[in-house]
Amino acid sequence: MAVHTLYRLLSKEFFTDIFTSENLTGLRTGLKLQDFDFLFFTIDYEPNYLEALKIITKIGVEPLSSRRTRPILIAGGAAVSSNPFPLLPFFDLLCIGEAEVIIPEIVENFDNFDLEAFKEKTWAIMENKKEGERVYLNNLNLSESFSAFYSPDSTFKMNLVELSRSCPSKCRFCLLSYNHLPPRWLPVQKYKEMIEQFPENSDIGLVGGSVLDHPQIREIINISQKFKIINPSSIKIDIKIIDVLEHLKKKGLNSITIAPETGSEQLRKRINKKITNGEIIEFVKAIEALKFKNLKMYFMIGLPFETEEDIKETNSLIEQIRQHFTGKIELTFSIFVPKPHTPFQYEPFIEKEELNKRLRLLKIPEGVKVHIGNYKGALIQTIFSRGGEELGFAMLESLLKGKDILKIFDYKNLLFDERTVKSLPFNRIDSGVNQNFLSRELEKAQKGILTPYCNPEICRACGVCEDLQNFRSSKKVE
Repeated sequence: MAVHTLYRLLSKEFFTDIFTSENLTGLRTGLKLQDFDFLFFTIDYEPNYLEALKIITKIGVEPLSSRRTRPILIAGGAAVSSNPFPLLPFFDLLCIGEAEVIIPEIVENFDNFDLEAFKEKTWAIMENKKEGERVYLNNLNLSESFSAFYSPDSTFKMNLVELSRSCPSKCRFCLLSYNHLPPRWLPVQKYKEMIEQFPENSDIGLVGGSVLDHPQIREIINISQKFKIINPSSIKIDIKIIDVLEHLKKKGLNSITIAPETGSEQLRKRINKKITNGEIIEFVKAIEALKFKNLKMYFMIGLPFETEEDIKETNSLIEQIRQHFTGKIELTFSIFVPKPHTPFQYEPFIEKEELNKRLRLLKIPEGVKVHIGNYKGALIQTIFSRGGEELGFAMLESLLKGKDILKIFDYKNLLFDERTVKSLPFNRIDSGVNQNFLSRELEKAQKGILTPYCNPEICRACGVCEDLQNFRSSKKVE
């Protein structure tokens, strides 16, 4: 989704083309990536830092920004906004926050491009400016986040509209919940304007962390009838939205994806997931009655405070769901990765021996398909979520010498040593969420106490919405 937003913003002013990691020839012009003076990267997943560096070296560009005059390399995205520092040796400018706020300020300086002009920008991270503050678009009437082009390399072969930003649930492990606050919804009129550009009988994907929580979701579904299939990216376990799912079923949706995370109600309270097993079963019964064919569920393993009993309760929940749903069931168990700027940011990453011990406790019913997250992948994600510039130099060495980065970079303290993690560079990024609030949320997790849904109209607890009437101008754009 981010690359569509970026393309819309830049192509208004400049000759712009689109590239993917799979295709380094421009989708619009057929030009090579190295033919351009400014290269923008959007990176939403930390292990893709290495992929970005591969692209830079593959096209023959000098990777170290200190030795390069052109092209200018600029990066942003969810991962960069969380921890930009592994990329700092290579990129001239790293952006903390949302494109609609940042790109116009970059464009203003294009004619006589001078990095010094960005020193005063709170969102900018550069070699000589290593602290930053996240900026975001408060008014989604100004959103540019909807499909701008079609690429054969796209994961989803459909038109996309970002319907929401952040998520009001505030699950304590979730970067989306905490590093993108406050939750915001696309106005219905803006949605109408966006979808006018899409052809009839095409498919549409509604993108966001909490799509069906949109206050006008039923109206949005009603005005989307020209589409063949309406596909939400996220579905909340809530019996009150069954009528919405019934409409989506009539529009061709056959698969439901939900995220119970665990079968333990106590552990669910610790992670601030406000749903009971009884409510999950009622939801499953309802989608069975609607004759949905597929049910995909996401669970996590290796969470803080997780016990053997919690895993046994997960087995029990899965067995109950199997009894009530006759379609295909597919499970994914992701390995917990502690993310910066969340209440669990300083928690240790699970050791492999302990993970294997917990995995052996899983009992999956016959006929249920299961995927287990890759330990090395989760390990690398944790390292890249926490590492600094020294990790960046190790990335470059691993590429140039063809070595496994885990064999040339000493990462142990990044995983298990809380004192080290608290001193890491990502702590210089201000997400807007008060550190005391994150500490209180961790204490509530230890006690199994829930925090209510985020409501910016009445709540000031986290610090993002301290003064809705008098935001600093750098924090939002009206």
